[in-house]
Amino acid sequence: MFLTLNAFISMTFREAIRNKILYGIGFFAIAIFLFSLVLGELSLYEQERVIRDVGMTFMMLMGIALAMYTGIGQIHREIDRRIIYTILSKPVRRYQIVIGKFLGIAVTLFVEMFAMFAIFLALLAIRGMVIDPTLFEAFWLSYMESLVVAAAALMFSTFSSAMLSTLMCTGFVLLASLYPQIGFYAEREKAAEISAAMHAAQFLLPNFGHFDVSTQVSYALEIPLSHVGWSTLHGLTYIVVLISIAAIVMEKRDFV
Repeated sequence: MFLTLNAFISMTFREAIRNKILYGIGFFAIAIFLFSLVLGELSLYEQERVIRDVGMTFMMLMGIALAMYTGIGQIHREIDRRIIYTILSKPVRRYQIVIGKFLGIAVTLFVEMFAMFAIFLALLAIRGMVIDPTLFEAFWLSYMESLVVAAAALMFSTFSSAMLSTLMCTGFVLLASLYPQIGFYAEREKAAEISAAMHAAQFLLPNFGHFDVSTQVSYALEIPLSHVGWSTLHGLTYIVVLISIAAIVMEKRDFV
């Protein structure tokens, strides 16, 4: 089983490189460098605060976009190229395909996001700005958030078209990002049916607010390790659920 998973991880990572997904690193480097140049009129403290905030936020958004792109494309590319039939003709279980693909996406996202993070830290160092543990904790939480998005994208791709998967995954990200607001309006909503639907959405969706530490990053405030640990557990729980659903769908799907 481990050899099979390793094969899928390697194949997924190599395919991501062939698809030029790592060009996102160069785009990030150019964008964050150009942005830093326009901050010359601000005071040094304001420059540091804005660069920290915008840099980590942009890396988070890039991570989500890459997670959606790689997660949705993996299964559909195998089907479109009819490679899935070759894979299924071998002694490979379908759940192994799903798990292997996800682990490959996880490795790809880590390489991509860590490279962007390293570029960001280099920019801070060149400008003589503070590099503190808060940045590393924020990077980890952004990575966990991207993994949840990748798991959702992979799950949607097992039973829908690429276009529909993109729309559903986009809605998933937006609703998970608006989790606190959903709870607020659910309590204020007078229509019982709408309120119940909002409460159900809160129960089913992850809370991306756990991964949002932009305030702490901007002002270099300490992030409690308990928060990092709880947020990691929160993300891993949803990843396991989403990948399990994807594996079940794949087991039942007819590719004939």
